[in-house]
This record gives sequence, structure tokens and C-alpha cells, in this order.
Amino acid sequence: MAQAPRIAKLGFGDGIGWLSGGGELLGRGGAALVRIAALLLVISLIQLLPVIGLLVLGLISSILTAGMLNVFRAVQRGEKPGSATLLAGFYDERARSGLLLLGLFFVIGIVLALAALAAWLAPQMDLQQLGAFFGDPNAVNENPEQFFALFQGVEVFGGLVLSVAIFALVLAALYFAVPLVFFWHWPVMAALLWSLRALLVNWLAFLGFGLVLVGTMFLIGLVFGILAGILTLGLGAFGSLLVQVLSMVISLFIQLLVAAAQWLAFVQVFPVDASEGGASGIRSDDTVEF
Repeated sequence: MAQAPRIAKLGFGDGIGWLSGGGELLGRGGAALVRIAALLLVISLIQLLPVIGLLVLGLISSILTAGMLNVFRAVQRGEKPGSATLLAGFYDERARSGLLLLGLFFVIGIVLALAALAAWLAPQMDLQQLGAFFGDPNAVNENPEQFFALFQGVEVFGGLVLSVAIFALVLAALYFAVPLVFFWHWPVMAALLWSLRALLVNWLAFLGFGLVLVGTMFLIGLVFGILAGILTLGLGAFGSLLVQVLSMVISLFIQLLVAAAQWLAFVQVFPVDASEGGASGIRSDDTVEF
């Protein structure tokens, strides 16, 4: 039986530093990260495939997350990451199946969160009619009164809280599970449980990280909203096109920034050479003590 690794207990200030440290890693990545971002953008186009696009993207989400963590491990070491660095999860036979299972766990979590919201709303409103509105992008603009009438007398808050709680639990379980499976080749179930355990031990650090992240997202959204309004009013159709491009760039920036912060959190919370996992002595065929 393998010896369990130590989970470091960090403070509020440590969590605050993850995002700023992630920004530093982004700056150190230089042009290589621009190419990584472009590759991520191309891969994200999978979601445009009818019917199965979003499902496939969800299933490979953990592989892509592992790849981004691998990219920032390389940056931290002073190496130059490339496409193989980002796609390493696809090539690693020991980790690939586990990462796909984590992707399946993510997809199931989304389904459960949506099912909980639907179960809450079902007795209060016509979900079939609501689905018809979401199925037609122009339906809300054409019949706004009918759309908002669906929500009259409906208590949505409780269902949203339940749905968000389920999704948050899924993300918490995945947060460290992805690097544990990819870098250390842990069993999936052990990785999920240890991820939850690490977040509970470090709730204060994650509170600091969450507050800084929300504040940063708010500022980015505010600036983007102002720029979008100026571009749309000043340049018309061309401005709208620029806004769409800008939104994709900002989305990729945030995705990479959060991944960089996640890497820093991992190496601090699991301080046994997290980039290699060798110090833990834990392999995928070991039984992990809890």
C-alpha cells in the first residue's frame, strides 16, 4: 500500500497569489502561448459539430486541462511549450483513459445539474415551451412577452442554488483530480476524493482565490462591455465582428490564466515534486490510503 502524500494547508494570501502568479507565468510564456491559444481555439471549434460537438468537447475537457497544466509546467521550468505539450494527454497511454473518465464525470455532472434545475422548475412552468424558445435563437426577440410570461410566479432561486451546488461539487472534485491522474497516474476515484479533501483543507486559500477571480472577471467584463459598445456604435458591422474576435481572445486569456493558477495551486497544495509525482511513489496500480 502506497504512502499517502502530504496535503499542505495554505492561507488566504496564498490563494490570492495564485492568480497573480498565473499572470506572471502567462507573461513568461511569450509567443509560445499565443500558438497554444490558437491551437485551443481550433480545438474548441469541435463544439460546432451538430448533436455531438458539445458532448465530445466535454469528454476531452480533462485532457485539454491536463495539457494546459503541462504547458505551464514547461513555462515554469524555462522550457518552450509546443503543440505536443498541450496534447500530451492524448498521447499518454497511462493517463488517457483516466482523463477520459474524468471528462465523462464532468459531462455527467453537467447533466445532473441541469436535471436538478429542470426537476425544480417542472411543477411550476411549461418546460417544453421553454425548450422551444431556447431551440430557436430568434424566438425570444420575436415574442419577448410570451417568453417572460413563462417565468411569472415561478420560484427559480432554489433550483439555481441546487444546480450551482452540484456543478461546484463536480468542479471541486476535478480541480486536483486532473493533475493527479495526468502527472502522477493516480486511480480516478482516489484522485476525485483527494481533490475534494484538498479543497476542504484549503478552503481559506480557495476563498481568497475565488474573491480575486470574481473581481478580475468583473473588471474584464466591465472593460469589455465598454469597448464593445464603442466599437459597435463607431464601426457598425465591422465593429460587431471585432467584438466577436475580442470576446474569443478574452475567453482564451481567461482560460489560460485560470489554468496557470491551477498549476500553481497544485504544486503548492501537493508539495512533493508535483511536476513528476516521483516523490509520492504512487502509481495507478497502488492502493492509496485515506
